[in-house]
Amino acid sequence: MTKPATRIVELEDNELEEFVEIYAERKSKDYVEVERVGAANDKGRDVIGFLSRARHEGEWDLYQCKRKTRGSKLRIGEAMTELGKVFHHHAAGAYATLPRRYIFVSPRGIDGSLTTLLQNPSRIGKALLEAWDKHCRTRITARNPVELTSEIRASIEGYDFTAVECLTAPKLVKDPAALPALVQVLGLPPGEAPEGETPDEVSDTELTYLTQLQEVYAGSAGSDFATLEDVFTDPKFGEHLRIQRQRYYQACAFRDFHRDNTAARSVDVFKNDIYHLLIDVYNEAHPSPLARIDAVMKHTGAAPAGILGTLARPPVKQGTCHHLVSDGRIRWNP
Repeated sequence: MTKPATRIVELEDNELEEFVEIYAERKSKDYVEVERVGAANDKGRDVIGFLSRARHEGEWDLYQCKRKTRGSKLRIGEAMTELGKVFHHHAAGAYATLPRRYIFVSPRGIDGSLTTLLQNPSRIGKALLEAWDKHCRTRITARNPVELTSEIRASIEGYDFTAVECLTAPKLVKDPAALPALVQVLGLPPGEAPEGETPDEVSDTELTYLTQLQEVYAGSAGSDFATLEDVFTDPKFGEHLRIQRQRYYQACAFRDFHRDNTAARSVDVFKNDIYHLLIDVYNEAHPSPLARIDAVMKHTGAAPAGILGTLARPPVKQGTCHHLVSDGRIRWNP
């Protein structure tokens, strides 16, 4: 299989922008909105991460995608043109503030002179001023030359160029925040979800399925359990209940991992698959509600199901049955 980094460098322009949009959404939880501009007249912006509803009047990050052809890298002249666009459009009023961070996304990398410049950010402003006539004046817009006005000069001289950085394909694939983009854009498998941890304290989100289990246990015991704690301390049913909670949280971890890293509907499709796996066994005649639960758990745990070719482990599938109870699609105590 082709390595992920190689796959990234082969992306078309729109695919790279989509990749970066998904990456940015996962990379910073500080963003209130991520917007993909990436079109003609984008004013030097491909993907934007806004840190507040003030949008361009507040803090924002800019991702500039530079897809290069085979054998070429982002060079200093093109980088100066792109940086020049930001200062020009800022001076022209397109955005009231300059970006907090400016990230070149160049999967094939950058050349040596640009690498050296970015590693010495105090030199970037001076280099941009010196290169203005050559790389910015006639390249920012196709209509009229853009002169280096005193306003643009002041903005360049006052900007903190430590904000400028570059992401390459190898850097992206090493970043865990790129996993959703690798899955959704490149179609790579998301890998194994982490195991869930079962807290000691019962959460309010568990009460629906736990209350029904409590009623089932009471029916099997022939006497009421006043509280869940009574069930936990019961020598016959306590361990059964603890296993159900472990399964529930295994399913939570699986759900959260895939919700964050795969397409939006993947988790819902998986849950619906589990419903169809269990419903025939669920609807069969059983000696008792507890026997129904055990039969459903045995059948669902053994049946194959997963997301994007990654099979779910038995406790994940069994715990998803409890999620279906919480959703109201089935009941443990009809």
